[in-house]
Amino acid sequence: MANGLSRGFDPRFFRHLVLRQVRQDYLENLTGFAWLVVQPLLLLAVYAFVFTQIFQSRIPDAGEVGYVAYLAVAFWPWTAFSEAVLKASGTIAGNAALVSKVAFANEQLPLATVTSVFLMHGIGYLAVLVVLQLLGTPLHWALFPVVLVLLVLLWLLACAIALFVSSLQVFVKDVAQILPPLMTFWFFTTPILYSAAMLPDELARIFAWNPMSWFVAGIRDALLYGRLSLGYWDAVMVVLIPVLLFLGLAWFRKFSGHFEDFL
Repeated sequence: MANGLSRGFDPRFFRHLVLRQVRQDYLENLTGFAWLVVQPLLLLAVYAFVFTQIFQSRIPDAGEVGYVAYLAVAFWPWTAFSEAVLKASGTIAGNAALVSKVAFANEQLPLATVTSVFLMHGIGYLAVLVVLQLLGTPLHWALFPVVLVLLVLLWLLACAIALFVSSLQVFVKDVAQILPPLMTFWFFTTPILYSAAMLPDELARIFAWNPMSWFVAGIRDALLYGRLSLGYWDAVMVVLIPVLLFLGLAWFRKFSGHFEDFL
């Protein structure tokens, strides 16, 4: 029987898994790649219409950039994060034959899925930012390297969660049904469709503990307002995320030796 710990992390095999996932999900047909950009655009259009035309929402923080740009710069990173976690959650259970018959570091499966999703959504995100700029939104490209750092940290956080949920789903099948509504709840408790300034003070203090709020605020500050303010919470997040990744990997490896018994 193959054991997931019998081989270490293989960069070439990992690259092969990432490219396979990209081809399978996005490149094997034109609609797959087009939908990568079209679907978030459609959702963005729906949210923008509902909140600006029906509810006539006004975002205090948006200022001159407008609601669409305010929403777009945060919506794409969330979409990449959410899709990566949801897709990666089923990678071990979905590759039962590979896990059982081939000796390799099993953590490469969820990590490759997360990486492929972030790579392809990153292309879509860059395209949307260019479109926003062409349509008149003054983006601060000088701080784009800061956004890249935030996106790398977001990728690491997605990897950490993917390692945990993908291993857990092997033993608890209900994870596949529980995770999507949890991610939806997380989305609506993150200030993406709205501003944290619109929340009551007590609720705003609670939501401030949401790590996604930190990502959203940092990306908006850099791209839309050209602000870069570093504080205590930034240092905490930079340290906390690699720790979570380490814990997720340790959790995964602890239980990976038992995957074959439950697949």
